[in-house]
Amino acid sequence: MASLSGKVIAITGAASGIGLATANLLASRGAQLSLADVQEEALLKAAEIIRSKLSTEVHTYVLDVRSRESVDSWTASIISTFGKLDGAANLAGVIGKSIGQVGIQDTDEDEWEFLIGVNLTGVFHCLRSQLRVIGEGGSIVNAASIAGLMGRAMNGAYSASKHGVIGLTRSAAKEVGVRNIRVNCIAP
Repeated sequence: MASLSGKVIAITGAASGIGLATANLLASRGAQLSLADVQEEALLKAAEIIRSKLSTEVHTYVLDVRSRESVDSWTASIISTFGKLDGAANLAGVIGKSIGQVGIQDTDEDEWEFLIGVNLTGVFHCLRSQLRVIGEGGSIVNAASIAGLMGRAMNGAYSASKHGVIGLTRSAAKEVGVRNIRVNCIAP
């Protein structure tokens, strides 16, 4: 496995799921991490476990990705703590309470706003902030979904948010490829 020693990587959604698994993998390869999540208690516990078993530097930040100001403050704190940013994994995401239960015609406006806010606008806030500071040769990975590739019945808001992540990621890749920065997404 490739060493990430000396690399600084930011991860959203780091308190659980894919974000936590990614944090553990990157730490095992020697990366220094800035872990962010809205779940403070779970975030602090995850960071402590990673520090204790892998002896790596872990910075934490309680973050709601829907807030541009909070995302920009998190990015500034990464630069203040580590002096640089080499990579990011924007993995924070939500599925919504009515997934698989209601069609588009019955989708609740608040749920739509919440899903788009976290899954798409949150990725936008992170990506914009990270691209302002990431070094040449950096890499950013955003979380989309198979639902973002093909759509799903009774899942319109979630599918739309993840389709948006794919388009945003493709656009960013074309914009910053000339700076030797890679921007990709995964679609679990």
